[in-house]
Amino acid sequence: MSPADPGIAYCLERIGKTAAGWDTLVVHGAADAAVPAKDLWTVWADLERWPAWSPLHRSVTRTGHGELAAGAAFDQQLSLGFPVGMTTEHVTIDLLEPAGRVAWAGDANGVRSFHQWSFTPLPSGGTHVSNAEVFAGLPVAMLRPLVARRWNRLFQAGVDGLIRHASGDRESPSR
Repeated sequence: MSPADPGIAYCLERIGKTAAGWDTLVVHGAADAAVPAKDLWTVWADLERWPAWSPLHRSVTRTGHGELAAGAAFDQQLSLGFPVGMTTEHVTIDLLEPAGRVAWAGDANGVRSFHQWSFTPLPSGGTHVSNAEVFAGLPVAMLRPLVARRWNRLFQAGVDGLIRHASGDRESPSR
């Protein structure tokens, strides 16, 4: 994980930080894929099917009607492991650029967060996929030693699962 990654820098900026500090957790997964951004986006945008490729997700349910756009909302049931366990998060999309990037923010229980998926075309015709989230707050300082490695592995597994699924390999994500 590189702190210079544009996705991480953008997430830090959106929660009012220029760098990670003692009360910050940066979670990130990234990979280059031979798959075009539009194909990855098609799989990503099918929210209800995220559990087929993301080991973090148990369910995702759209809470509104209409097109996927800024302002659209969904609930995601996440399996975060000890000590957080299973949690349901309500998400409202802040930024949506189809086949480019999508992002949302959170602010609850003393924790601010910002999450961004990005799909950057590569000269080869493939795509650089990045899944980044930054959490900040006192509870984060206490949880970080317990969750950082696992959450980074899960974010990477989500990126890898998305790429496999978009490539036609429908193997279930490892949980």
